[in-house]
Amino acid sequence: MGYLNQLYVILYFIIGLAVFSFFNSDSPKTKDKNLTFIMISLGVNLCTIPVALFIGVMATDSPYSTELDFWKGFFFIQIIPLFMLFVALIWWFIRKGKEKIDT
Repeated sequence: MGYLNQLYVILYFIIGLAVFSFFNSDSPKTKDKNLTFIMISLGVNLCTIPVALFIGVMATDSPYSTELDFWKGFFFIQIIPLFMLFVALIWWFIRKGKEKIDT
């Protein structure tokens, strides 16, 4: 039973980080650094991690499945939020570089 309690703590921690990321994306400090899009995409990414892990585990239910089947199931759910986070980071680095040149 102790093992299940540890899993719930990890799940609540991930969900808490996602909620914190969503609410923190509206703060003035985050807006000044142009991190709003990154914080929102990070929150979406954190929200989809438990679902992606569940789908990945269900993909390996068969006795003949391999670790590759887990990663296929995981990335089937997680690829869009990861792509969104990647685009947000690239967009932030481009905007950060342009702002340094202008000032």
